[in-house]
Amino acid sequence: MHRFFLPPDAFRGDVVHFPPEIARQLRLVLRLHPGQEVMALDGEGRAFRVELVEVGKQRAVGRIRERMAATGEPAGDLILCPAISKGERFEWVLQKGVELGVTTFQPIITQRTLRRSPGSGRWDRWRRIIREAAEQSGRGKLPRLLAPLPLAEALTQARGLALMPSVLAQTPVRQALLNATWPATLFIGPEGGFAPDEVAAARAAGVIPVTLGPRILRTETAAIVLTALVMAALGEMDGPVRK
Repeated sequence: MHRFFLPPDAFRGDVVHFPPEIARQLRLVLRLHPGQEVMALDGEGRAFRVELVEVGKQRAVGRIRERMAATGEPAGDLILCPAISKGERFEWVLQKGVELGVTTFQPIITQRTLRRSPGSGRWDRWRRIIREAAEQSGRGKLPRLLAPLPLAEALTQARGLALMPSVLAQTPVRQALLNATWPATLFIGPEGGFAPDEVAAARAAGVIPVTLGPRILRTETAAIVLTALVMAALGEMDGPVRK
């Protein structure tokens, strides 16, 4: 069943009013008709089985047939703090991070960050990527995308198990994950990696610098590898897919 995250004002009693862009998708892309059903999600953990009663190019309306708790969320919070990187690399981190279960994206600005402040168009695109990935992967809540922070400030907000992959680290990630618990905060460096003083500042803040092996990984690869390892250590890779 097709899934759509909708804004709060889309739900009015038992009636659902789909935004124009989703109405166009229902009509022109998916070619759905009145009488067919979709799943609507409010982004806060509630799901609704909705029967379409009107499907036009600019307007679509449905009626709620069943309310339920949304599934697909991890047992705790995983905050991914990636340095803003160029173009598709950062977008790839957002998309795959959502699929793996990241609950919050906190972009960071480091000494070697090349792109400092995304424009409004780029920001809207990032939010759309997150929403579409959440719909595709069966998430129950819409992951948050926070405003970028300097690394020093982000370090003060680290929660729970806090890790930072670095070529300067000596602690194997497997060792750091032996007693993994929720929540988890992961710091990912830019294309040139974290500077030595940034790694030292992270260590002083209680963040564990870890090595991901003898090979140098690209920033987007490191983000997904570490996220997957942490989710596996926390038991989020066990069991069937939750629908």
